[in-house]
Amino acid sequence: MSIVSRVTDQWVGICCCHSLPPCIPMGGMIITSSGEHVSSALGVARLADITIGYCGHTGIIVTSSTKSRTNVRGKAMVGSQVSGCHSGTIVTGDTKHITG
Repeated sequence: MSIVSRVTDQWVGICCCHSLPPCIPMGGMIITSSGEHVSSALGVARLADITIGYCGHTGIIVTSSTKSRTNVRGKAMVGSQVSGCHSGTIVTGDTKHITG
């Protein structure tokens, strides 16, 4: 069972779209989500929703629940991976909303 993530929830990892050093420790947040499904008043994040690093570079959610869907896409959850200029793991979510 996993905690569902929502718009504004956080990820941590690295961003590799910088000159020197090429990869830096980074964090950021989920910036897109379902417009119809909410968890504690925030939209539920799904596979392929957009993330942003605190540096401004974007990425997408690339892993999600295989058992629970929102708008035909798997729900993102704590532990889901993000990828793009940055790569990392979603680390926050709604502890009141469990999936899987």
